[in-house]
Amino acid sequence: MKNSNTCPFGEKFQKYWDKRYQLFSKFDEGIQVDEQALFSITPEQHAIDHAKRLKGKIVLDALGCVGGNAIAFAQYCKKVYMIELDENRIKMAENNARVYGVSNKIEFIHGDYFDEAPKIEADVVYLDPPWGGPDYIGLKKFKLDNFSPNGHDILELAFKHFPQVVMRIPRNFDPKELKQLKHEFEEIDDYSGEKLVTKTVYFK
Repeated sequence: MKNSNTCPFGEKFQKYWDKRYQLFSKFDEGIQVDEQALFSITPEQHAIDHAKRLKGKIVLDALGCVGGNAIAFAQYCKKVYMIELDENRIKMAENNARVYGVSNKIEFIHGDYFDEAPKIEADVVYLDPPWGGPDYIGLKKFKLDNFSPNGHDILELAFKHFPQVVMRIPRNFDPKELKQLKHEFEEIDDYSGEKLVTKTVYFK
């Protein structure tokens, strides 16, 4: 993707384009994204922080988008599997992993999470389901039903098949939703400067 200060996806996405180096520090070295990835990727430093917590484990990045989290996991974890339904995003993720030199640590799987995840043996499943676009911030309280696919269904499969479950959630997520799951958890706040941007939940 040609480097330019003007967002190639239009003015609507300019503010996300301006933060592209927070998403991928190597953006100018050939990183590929689409508009959805631009506003939904975990910032690189947050991804690295969480990868360090999972160091040495086999990780499934279950809804991988263009590979931001998978690339971070590959730098610290034993093995990474990444599932993505969109064929174009799988290709972008493969490209982006090559830019970071970690292609050999990631197995890319083009398919549906509900079909593919049960086939994989991993120590941890990492979940970052779509939040419905930038409009999520307008919700007073974000709920599991607001994820796409539905967060209840995603977690039900994850708890059934994997020893550890980690999930990225919006900062306006309803805390009552987590308590109703009847799983112990640790909630980590993810900041950009002094601003809380997201949270990450480690279920026990």
